[in-house]
Amino acid sequence: MSTITVKTAEKRFPTAKNLYGIFFEDINRAGDGGLYPEMLRNRSFEDSIPPVECETEQEDYAIITPAGWRDEFNHGEGLSRWIRENKTEYTPIPAWYSENAEMKLDREDTLNEKRSAALAVSFLPQGCIYNTGFTGIPQKAGEKYHFYMFAKAEEPVKVDLLIEKDNEIWCRTEINLCGKGYQRYDYEFTAGKTAGNTKFVIRCQKGGKLKLGFTSLMPVDTYNSHGLRKDLVEKLKNMHPTFLRFPGGCIVEGFTPSTAMRFHNTIGPVWERPSHLLMWHYRTTNGLGYHEYLQLCEDLDMEPLYVFNCGMTCQARNSVLMEGEELEEMIQDTLDAIEYAVGPAGSRWGKVRALMGHPQPFKMNYVEIGNENWGPDYEKRYLKCYSIIKERYPFIKFVANSHVEEKELPVDIVDEHFYNSVEYFAENIHFYDNYDRKGPEIFVGELAVLRGPVGQLYAAMGEAMFLIGMERNQDIVTLASYAPLLDNYHYYAWYPNLIIFDNLQSYCIPTYYAWKLLGGSRGNHVVASKDTTGVLYRPVSGMPSLLGPAGVRYRKAAWNGKTVRAVHEVMGHEVAAEEEFIISEPDEEQKAESAKMGVKLDEVLVVLGDNETAVKGTFEIEIFAEEGREIGIGVYSSRIPKEVYMNDETHPPREWNAGIVRPFQWRIKDGRSTFMNYQNSVPLAAEVPVKLIMGTYNKFRYTVTGREMSLYVNDELIQKAEVPQFPAMASVVCDTEDEVIVKIVNIAPEPDDITINLDCEVQSNYLAGILTGEKHDENTKEHPEKVQDIELRLLGASSHFIYHAPAYSVNVLQLKKRAITKG
Repeated sequence: MSTITVKTAEKRFPTAKNLYGIFFEDINRAGDGGLYPEMLRNRSFEDSIPPVECETEQEDYAIITPAGWRDEFNHGEGLSRWIRENKTEYTPIPAWYSENAEMKLDREDTLNEKRSAALAVSFLPQGCIYNTGFTGIPQKAGEKYHFYMFAKAEEPVKVDLLIEKDNEIWCRTEINLCGKGYQRYDYEFTAGKTAGNTKFVIRCQKGGKLKLGFTSLMPVDTYNSHGLRKDLVEKLKNMHPTFLRFPGGCIVEGFTPSTAMRFHNTIGPVWERPSHLLMWHYRTTNGLGYHEYLQLCEDLDMEPLYVFNCGMTCQARNSVLMEGEELEEMIQDTLDAIEYAVGPAGSRWGKVRALMGHPQPFKMNYVEIGNENWGPDYEKRYLKCYSIIKERYPFIKFVANSHVEEKELPVDIVDEHFYNSVEYFAENIHFYDNYDRKGPEIFVGELAVLRGPVGQLYAAMGEAMFLIGMERNQDIVTLASYAPLLDNYHYYAWYPNLIIFDNLQSYCIPTYYAWKLLGGSRGNHVVASKDTTGVLYRPVSGMPSLLGPAGVRYRKAAWNGKTVRAVHEVMGHEVAAEEEFIISEPDEEQKAESAKMGVKLDEVLVVLGDNETAVKGTFEIEIFAEEGREIGIGVYSSRIPKEVYMNDETHPPREWNAGIVRPFQWRIKDGRSTFMNYQNSVPLAAEVPVKLIMGTYNKFRYTVTGREMSLYVNDELIQKAEVPQFPAMASVVCDTEDEVIVKIVNIAPEPDDITINLDCEVQSNYLAGILTGEKHDENTKEHPEKVQDIELRLLGASSHFIYHAPAYSVNVLQLKKRAITKG
């Protein structure tokens, strides 16, 4: 049994009013075909065109940037996995197919200067072209859809517009094309049936020629009639978000200057918005643009948090720095974006906003300078952007990607990102307890479990533990958002994602419901509270390893008395030399592999033995000691679970690589022994002196039990440590004048009867929002609501009562304060 003691009389600090928000990035085809419900894929015919700076190789399999970054392209179809799993047949114009007709791109005679191509079609009699959309064109019986196209024909031509499925015509209309210039043609139809996989057809009965400059097929019924998919926006609304970070993410940076996000390319009529290739393997037509994001913020009463490019492309993808005029243009683009949002209707960009139907200014109180940028190049550009924008818009709060205040740069908020395991988040519940309260506020801009039980209930538990830690520290942690947000079921590039959708339905992973519960009940103040609970240990297993500088000499390596040899040569190779072994330097192939993982290239790592599931045992080895040489031994050397995301699936990493083999690290150098946690470089035990006999072999031994680890040198115990642990239950308490809100996460596999002690009286009846289930429960297309929150009306609350918290549960208790009458 755990205990929560609450002192509502001790107000710690006000709650951060904008703590829980959302972050949108166009990844997993979340924009076109998703939140922006365009049904025609490649509606501008430009998907097969690589960025101007890039080359292609392997018959358009990949694009290569001038800086050397490589990505799958597949002639504009994106990832090979998408083609394979969606059974996408090849066509020269992605998503467009022809029968008795010839299609080709026209790069000269385009609709306008912003368009890179038009589609020229020559029909034979009964010829047609058709679009397969995003794995089909969705239709819902009784709903209306609006189609339009810009087309031209040198000679009059008659075409039929059809919705077909399995050669059955569902909808049909006839259009006469005439006039030598591009003309717009519109048609609205009502679906008679429901299906997610019809196709849109343009058929020419008598044959002829035409040229298409732009096409679109959208549902008429959108959220608030503002052009966004209703069910997805409603799911966002139900999270009670208070801000939206947009438009990214890595797409803000781009992987070349031409693929960086620019405000100017995302406003105005959609057919005049240039499209561009995103680094998530597909092209966007920018129909979901700056105005649409601001309108969504207004519709859901969210603060916009605009992320802009500060003059550098993605540093994780061979960064290119923008200088001189190019940098000035990027800064001016940002100034124009801010004016578009908050400028009066008479200002240059306020006029453009008014023409888009919004004469009154939007809000814009936050901007973020860059995304996941760091280092001197970033700091230089950060200060330049900050200074220019601050002078013009002094009310704006600035978000930095790194702790630039350590370089004495001005900053309001610092954006920190966390992608890790369940246990990492649970173990780091106190991460922000000791942050400097005189420093900048913290924005946890990206947060997710991406290894192990991703998308499952247990992942939500670990993340919720970290959120409890943030809520306890919301005097400094003032903003937080999960990432990524949306995932088209047929086009995932990254997993997990909060909301998954296909053409007809959408559903959420368990984490969504944890954020919904915690973000839905905020209170006015965080009050003093204390938990008493048990602990859980991080699951550990694996064999010993040797790590550190190459050239280590050793002999007599044994696990539980049996000889072990190097089985997994991750970095370096075991070389036999008489009665000893030496670990040689990593070869070039190993270095190249590790470079992709972003790990050290000058250290060896070899795993001794092959029992990856070993939890208990004793390892013994003799290692030759030399002055100045570090000796490193890995404890519990096994592979952490893989990430789902893989940039290039035709060049996958090895099964054993330096990025996923993460042992606890016992290192001895210059007479000092350290024992470190691989996850965060936090010591597992205090550093201690140790005396080795130089010029000869010394005995090293460790024993492990699954909970304790003991380290010996020459038969002397020098360090002892526990396996990392975390609380089985964690809580935070907020209140209002009328209510006490107790938020509880029970990450344990058993229910917990929690004694709650309050310093005030409350009514017996109370509301409990609960998310629970089995550890590995997840939602799927077949079972979309297997895991979701429920609300119960319960009895029995008082100043001292017991709450039954289910195993693996998030709980939000809303207790009504009871007035005490005198007299």
